[in-house]
Amino acid sequence: MMDADTLLLLGAGTGALFLLKWLLGRRKVTVYRISPGSLKRSKDVMLRVLPLVEDGAEHPLDDTALPCDKTTIKSAAKILAYHFWKQKQHEELDRVKLCFVSLSRFQNRDLDPEARERLQGRERARLVQEFDCFIAHATVPKK
Repeated sequence: MMDADTLLLLGAGTGALFLLKWLLGRRKVTVYRISPGSLKRSKDVMLRVLPLVEDGAEHPLDDTALPCDKTTIKSAAKILAYHFWKQKQHEELDRVKLCFVSLSRFQNRDLDPEARERLQGRERARLVQEFDCFIAHATVPKK
């Protein structure tokens, strides 16, 4: 039989391990809130960009053709992606992803054609990964 000190030590050790598991298992949860104003601004940005990218082509385009910088467009796309996911509007979500990834087509016109295509390919892969990562983390169901 075990004596009381050994049993107490074993219980305390088990409790400490459960506490450690609980502390390490906790995830940081990001809460996304979309204001009506930011949703409207995001829609306005996307409505100006979508006609440029929905032609189905793959060739590089001049980055000065964009109505605003890529960072602003990416932020607008993420806001709309989250909104459309919450509203279960999957067709619109697909359009937003297409627009997000198609930003890779817009490259510096001063580069030679081969360099533009190389940059386009690398940026496209990075944008697909960025969008997929955003959607995966933004749409994790709450516990």
